[in-house]
Amino acid sequence: MKIGEAQKAYRQQLGLLRGQKRDYVNQQKEHREKMEQARKKSEEQGVTFELSEAYLEREKELQEKIDELSGQIKDNEKTLDDLIEQEVGIFNSVASKQQADAMEEYGEEMAKCLEIARRISRGDHVPAQDEKKLMDFNMEIYQMAKEMAAMNMEGKHKEWESLWGEEEEKEYEDPFEASQNAETNVGMPEGMETTAEVAVETASE
Repeated sequence: MKIGEAQKAYRQQLGLLRGQKRDYVNQQKEHREKMEQARKKSEEQGVTFELSEAYLEREKELQEKIDELSGQIKDNEKTLDDLIEQEVGIFNSVASKQQADAMEEYGEEMAKCLEIARRISRGDHVPAQDEKKLMDFNMEIYQMAKEMAAMNMEGKHKEWESLWGEEEEKEYEDPFEASQNAETNVGMPEGMETTAEVAVETASE
């Protein structure tokens, strides 16, 4: 399962669990309010009020459901936090690699441009595309090289081939997409596996 899909599933499950807990908390509140009304009524009538077995049983049942849902919510929140941590780790790894590649490319580009400047300054002939590369890289270095070339016009001058071949523009993977589409060993949230299996079976029919 992909990290992005897992996050979506756990957020959906958390929404359901929180909704269920909210319902049980409201039921418990109503249950206690009814008990309080009955207690007040008994006091007004001068009757000793005692909690019934039915009330205690229902109170226990509601509290157990609330505690159970609280535990499930906590587990799902922990899993979602783990998924986010995995996503951030992959995002940073992809972004760091791309930054390292960019720095390496810049270093190679700079070395080539300095070599072009050296060739031009000796009065040698370099391809127009190499001159443009140097101009784009650093106009001051280019102008200095041309000034030195003007002073080295006499003598033999070498004809150089381009230091750049056919350039292909590199396409980098989007770090966010890479982290969202990475596989995780986290399974579907508890209770959602059956729903997913039914959906797969329905789609295959």
